[in-house]
Amino acid sequence: MKIRKHILPRTLQDAVATTFMAGIIPVTFWFEVYVVIPGIHGADSVYNWVHFIPAVLLLFNVTAHMLATVLCDTSSSTELIPAPPNIASGGAGLGSKTWHVCATCEFLAPPRSWHCASCRTCILKRDHHCVFTGCCIGHKNHRYFIMFIAYLFVSTLYASVLNNYFLWFVRGEEFRNWTSLVKIVFPLAMLMIDISTKQYYLVIYLINMVGVMFTGVLLVYHGRLILSGAVVHERKAPEYDMGPGENIRMVLGNRWYLAWISPFVRSDLPHNGVNWDTLQKQTIKSK
Repeated sequence: MKIRKHILPRTLQDAVATTFMAGIIPVTFWFEVYVVIPGIHGADSVYNWVHFIPAVLLLFNVTAHMLATVLCDTSSSTELIPAPPNIASGGAGLGSKTWHVCATCEFLAPPRSWHCASCRTCILKRDHHCVFTGCCIGHKNHRYFIMFIAYLFVSTLYASVLNNYFLWFVRGEEFRNWTSLVKIVFPLAMLMIDISTKQYYLVIYLINMVGVMFTGVLLVYHGRLILSGAVVHERKAPEYDMGPGENIRMVLGNRWYLAWISPFVRSDLPHNGVNWDTLQKQTIKSK
């Protein structure tokens, strides 16, 4: 993996979102492991350790995949990009339609690569700019991003199940009232007048509930795009749809079946992100 030169967020929006993520992940881990789980099972219960192990594994994968997404340089500068033959020779045709000149970078960008104003560079197979990581999602960090979302969904779902049981059943007498409902609907406003521990519990509870719904929608949306061989910028790209299995391999790499375990598991991408295979090319090869 080639490390990005500028890993810090370049815009205020990115800085706020990434700072929020960097803070809420360890806070949620602490809340679940040291407040919720002991509150459900008791401080000395062996079940605390049963929950602790998957909690640590989820924390590791969420954090590691987020860092890998941020650190991985997926800009067009990571590849030596020659001019397409039909452009270099002054001709026209397929190459001139898919390759394009980036006026900002003064660079001949390959197919599916586009300039990002926030990252200030052209991105290989640019999917979108993610404010929660402060960087673009492209060819080389797409794997880390989708696994970050997947592990974040599992983590927030796990936390939400525990939180619902803890707040509404274990400590139901304290929280099952109209006051708690108002505090959940207006959590930040209530923090201005109520700085009790209970209010912080409700804020973390709400963040996790919103998180599981938000990441669930993202997982379905991006998962469907990956299975169809497209990216957000394209919406639909039937010419790049090689079938679900091959499309997954294009994102997760040749060892896609192991890539989910950890970002440290090597899974080389079968493509350089420059000279894309299309259904038209596959048809010509088969003939």
